[in-house]
Amino acid sequence: MALEKLTKEQIEKMSMIELAKVVLTDEKKEMKFIDLFNQVADLKNLTETQRENVLADFYTDLNVDGRFITLGSNVWALRRWYPVDQTTEKSLAESRKRNQEEAEDDDFYDEELDGEELEEADDVYDEIDQLEYDEDKD
Repeated sequence: MALEKLTKEQIEKMSMIELAKVVLTDEKKEMKFIDLFNQVADLKNLTETQRENVLADFYTDLNVDGRFITLGSNVWALRRWYPVDQTTEKSLAESRKRNQEEAEDDDFYDEELDGEELEEADDVYDEIDQLEYDEDKD
């Protein structure tokens, strides 16, 4: 369904997520979230206040609706444009990168503590574990 074939009444009746599908189909390429949102909001003639009120819901709908996929960096596309293997590999690569960055952050904080501070932290964790164990026994 092309945008130019839709009447104002049809657009008013359509949900924002349905309009997002039409916009992406017409564009024939992935779009940044904010650009997609603005196009849909413009089609719906939303005021600035209305846009602020529906922004989070629209983002949630994109995440939940299986027809859409994020390609990272908040770029969205229609899932049918990408083979499963391609999207899985990209998602795995991004996930590995995030995990590596988180591990590096953890290493940074560990290096900040000297040996005595680490022992003290371990003692605190042991005490917490013992308290939780004692509570579970009761």
